[in-house]
Amino acid sequence: MRFIFKLLAITALIFSLSCKAKGQEVLRNTSILNYQRGDHTFMHFGFNLGVNYMDYRMIFSGKNPLRAEAGKLEVGFLVGIISELRVTDDLGLRFLPGLEFATRRTIFTHVPEVEENKMENFNESVYITLPFMMKYKAKRINNFRPYMAAGPSLKYDFHGHRTIDPERGVYLRTKPVDVFLETALGCDFYLPYFKFGMELRFAWGLTDILVKKHDLKNPGYEMYTDALKKMKARMFTVCFNFE
Repeated sequence: MRFIFKLLAITALIFSLSCKAKGQEVLRNTSILNYQRGDHTFMHFGFNLGVNYMDYRMIFSGKNPLRAEAGKLEVGFLVGIISELRVTDDLGLRFLPGLEFATRRTIFTHVPEVEENKMENFNESVYITLPFMMKYKAKRINNFRPYMAAGPSLKYDFHGHRTIDPERGVYLRTKPVDVFLETALGCDFYLPYFKFGMELRFAWGLTDILVKKHDLKNPGYEMYTDALKKMKARMFTVCFNFE
């Protein structure tokens, strides 16, 4: 997480410095401006690729002594489509449908009658994601342009865990539908024929995705569900945009 916050701080610094340079017209005139029509079309399209890290934010119920912490972070990936509607010179409304593949490991501690009193819960997700984001762009300087974006996102997990599966290490059931708030910081680089963007995206789940009802088909694992009051997903993604 320290690495993530360092990346966020560096990107925020770049964005603030670029905003201060709005009036420096001389900088914008010292090189050839690539792909100028990209900022003036009413609507444009592209695609994005990315890698992600996902985990859960858990609130404990206090019903038993079990505790949980994030296990080893594993890399997932994103592939999606970009469509942007030009609102003003500095604002664009973006719709970014795509597929996200993510893996989460949760370590339960203080588990009785198991080795080292620890058990690992394993969850895989295959999301279809439907984000709507408003993008604010700073003034273009030469062939790069920092930006920030934010908006809601609806995600549906095709791999939602509707049953307990001890053989695969699944001890929690999750709901397939989740609503996220997503924010992003990034920079567009103008190449001769398209824009290439690098983006840091953060997503916070707004709904409790824990299925609290016990799985009657797989008894004996109720203590994991009972240990939690709420469970919300969160995700960090590094995106590469081609527009």
